[in-house]
Amino acid sequence: MNYQVELTLKYKLELVDNSLYNVYIKQFNEFLDHRPVTFDIIKDYLKESKKHFKPSTVACIKAALKKSVKKSFGKQSRDVIFLAALDISFNAIKVGTTDKKIYQEKVLSPSEIEKLKNALSPRLALIVHILSVTGLRVSELIGIKLSNCKGDNGTVFIDIIGKGTKQRRVFITRELFEKVRNEFKGKCYLFETFNHKPFSRCYIWRELKKVGEKVLGKSISPHTLRHSFCTNMLLVKNKSLKAVSNYVGHSSTSITADMYIHDQLMPDDVFEDKF
Repeated sequence: MNYQVELTLKYKLELVDNSLYNVYIKQFNEFLDHRPVTFDIIKDYLKESKKHFKPSTVACIKAALKKSVKKSFGKQSRDVIFLAALDISFNAIKVGTTDKKIYQEKVLSPSEIEKLKNALSPRLALIVHILSVTGLRVSELIGIKLSNCKGDNGTVFIDIIGKGTKQRRVFITRELFEKVRNEFKGKCYLFETFNHKPFSRCYIWRELKKVGEKVLGKSISPHTLRHSFCTNMLLVKNKSLKAVSNYVGHSSTSITADMYIHDQLMPDDVFEDKF
């Protein structure tokens, strides 16, 4: 049954428990200008967004709107049929595809990572360093519990539960682990705020983006450090595709290969013939 949700009762969408999503929701509510929410308006808004943002950002906006629509319907949003219809309705809105290849200009060199760390607070600098030497996703990093960390002489092994609840293990030096422990003094998690709460991924994302633009002139995110790690392992240190793919938790080596292993012409190749 091709059943769609009717959206004609709300004149704005409610905020959700995600600060980045709320930025998108507030912008959408301004676009509404007191008109009722309909799927036609959502489609128009996403179509307009495509003119100003890359596909991955438009997809994030779409996800934010979907989450907010679900919350705005209150008790009804717990109905299985409603949720299925909501999925059908949003899946019908296409936002385009994203080029997942990671090119050289999208990664940071060791000197750029050092420059970034020097511009951050000691705590954020340590977070950047761990991300850059492990290739962890930021959500994985902030979820590390002390009970997940086990030492073996000069090495500390960290058990990670990644996407799809897949388990893997990364490792850092004992010296680096002790430096993190002394700085964060976590009671449950390896990385905790001064109030002993887990760090917010949005806070880390926001700070890196702000400082990255200021000191590097680049728009970066925690994932930039993951890309930098993979690129360094594969193209600089020549580690095997399978080893890197397993270490960073990709579901298959083809994902790693599609993202990082690709031939491309460089400016010197194109401009080598002089007139």
